[in-house]
Amino acid sequence: MASIDIVTVDGRRLPAGSKAPKGSRYRARWRTPAGASRTRTFERKVDAEQFLLSAEHAKSLGAYVDRAAGDVTVRAFGERWIETRRGRDGAPLRARTRGLYRQLFAGHVVSTLGHFRLRDVTPAAVRQWHNGLTGSTAPAKAYRLLRAMMATAVEDELILRNPCRVAGAGVERAPERPLPTRDEVWQLANAIDARFRALVLTASFVGLRWGELVGLRRRDVDLAERIVHVARQLVEVDGVLVDGPPKTAAGVRSVAIPLMLVGELEHHFEQFVGVDLDALVFVGAKGAVLRRSNFNKVWSRARDEAGRPDLHLHDLRHYANTLAASAGASTRELMSRLGHTSPAAALRYQHATAERDRVIAERMDDLIAGRSERPTLRVLKGAG
Repeated sequence: MASIDIVTVDGRRLPAGSKAPKGSRYRARWRTPAGASRTRTFERKVDAEQFLLSAEHAKSLGAYVDRAAGDVTVRAFGERWIETRRGRDGAPLRARTRGLYRQLFAGHVVSTLGHFRLRDVTPAAVRQWHNGLTGSTAPAKAYRLLRAMMATAVEDELILRNPCRVAGAGVERAPERPLPTRDEVWQLANAIDARFRALVLTASFVGLRWGELVGLRRRDVDLAERIVHVARQLVEVDGVLVDGPPKTAAGVRSVAIPLMLVGELEHHFEQFVGVDLDALVFVGAKGAVLRRSNFNKVWSRARDEAGRPDLHLHDLRHYANTLAASAGASTRELMSRLGHTSPAAALRYQHATAERDRVIAERMDDLIAGRSERPTLRVLKGAG
């Protein structure tokens, strides 16, 4: 039950019905929807009365926000959110995902907004913070993280509305990565150390991620059926290698491999892979688990020799999927090869089909003109 007490200058509460002496203040008392007791002091009784009316009205509408609960800082709330966050399926976040969240939060949110109380984070403060972020993809990632945290704060009734309202701020606008040509892929394979030749070709023609490549075991590669089974990945989190399933359920998949890759893998198995079915397919020079930091040294030399120092290893995955799109793979087929649940990524690769469409139009010209020539389908430059 809401009530108003008279409080003297020295902090004493006067009995109900007492006349307020000079300098007294009025302390409003009420309970939150969760049953917690709250107080707030006003200089005028009318202000206390209006406040209690508005609080009761907000509770009746389900719009009440507990200002005391919103006193927690963004840093404290965010750190707790990361540690307790679960995925959409209710399962705990993967170690790598939690590690990425920590990096984003510590590197892009804490320094500017970390000291703010949740209830003091305004849309203007978020807008100013976002404007100060730099990089091609980090601003969007950091914004999406903060928006998700604030959405939880709204659900927990710590704040009334999510202050993250910057239109388009969560959309990544990374520049399109350059793709190697078919000849450059072979130049990279020829230039790199022999034990990594098959890794480069598998990345280029199957399109696996780094973690999926280094997590492959002998049992996962069926050369007779020309299929690679992706069942796990190795990721590095805070310097520790974690062996687990792909990042989404769709990541567990079987991908057909081109015939020309079979011979390369057969040779690789003979030379560099242990006979045990659990033997890793790609390992370092001393047989240890392959780490990105070690591989980057030989990769850097190979790409320099091939004349493409701008290439990232992940660009080979893009090349593989653009090549698949050029070969006529549908959106659903590309999603399956990519290991994605959303068609968004697959659609990015289907720009390659525009070249196929031009070739079809050229064939139509031949038919319309009565010519017998039938040019073969060309693969889009940069995609093969």
